Amino acid sequence: MNSNAATTESMNRTRVAKGVAAVAGAVFSVGVACAALVPTTAFKEATLPQVKAMLVKDNGKVSGTTLTYGKNANVVAAAVLPGFPFPSFEIHHVKNPTLDFPAGATVHFTFINTNKGFGHSFDVTKKGPPYGVIPQIAPILAGTGFSPVPTGGKFGYAKFTWHATPGTYYYVCQIPGHAATGMFGKIVVK
Repeated sequence: MNSNAATTESMNRTRVAKGVAAVAGAVFSVGVACAALVPTTAFKEATLPQVKAMLVKDNGKVSGTTLTYGKNANVVAAAVLPGFPFPSFEIHHVKNPTLDFPAGATVHFTFINTNKGFGHSFDVTKKGPPYGVIPQIAPILAGTGFSPVPTGGKFGYAKFTWHATPGTYYYVCQIPGHAATGMFGKIVVK
């Protein structure tokens, strides 16, 4: 092998090794950060009554893993409730359900973040899965963007209104890695 080919091969190996190290470091960091940010039992117990009081305002009807709403819909979604895997959404005690709306419905979303010290988002898009670890989800039609995190012993929440037109949509968390690992659900408007 001539010296130019050896040098090029050595440079390529170095680039690959640095890339693998960067990815491994990022995955490890995200895993450690997520594990450190899961709410403590005391925090969950303190905020759970507040969360439950908001969750009962959801007016959907459950049928399996689908929630059906009328023309004036109140959807209350929560992230990281006790008993549900991280990351996921819970709506009406169902993990990442399909939401079914009639065309022309006015949908009032309330998104509750119970994950102490870490944000989530709850956004509506036409882009369906699969989602990348660093999501490129566009366009966002409505949503919370980066939602407030719990502070001062209270959970964080955000609200928005969306006017449903016929089609298939998805609700997603845009925080890196969340939609890719299952923090999304389907919306059907007919």
